[in-house]
Amino acid sequence: MTQEEAIARLSRYQTNEPSKWREKEEEHRRAKEEGWLRYSRRIAIKIAMAMKQQNISRQELAERMGCSPQYISRLLKGEENLSLETICKLESALNVPILQYEFA
Repeated sequence: MTQEEAIARLSRYQTNEPSKWREKEEEHRRAKEEGWLRYSRRIAIKIAMAMKQQNISRQELAERMGCSPQYISRLLKGEENLSLETICKLESALNVPILQYEFA
């Protein structure tokens, strides 16, 4: 393969849209500083453990929560900033407490 052929082949995969990896990295850096990413990962571990214990697939959990299996995959990566609504849906779908809280 000549250099011109290699460049032509690679050019087919080139996009006109700029990459957003820097923005994503900056978002993750801010998330780490904010601390929510740490909690998100802990919740992801808890979700994965409950799914394994109950033999629940991503598809089944998605159906129980009314969302897509792709969203469940993102939750299991531990990189989603979960809303209280999502946490409540998880607790209900898995029948396990996700958050421990105390009201005075």
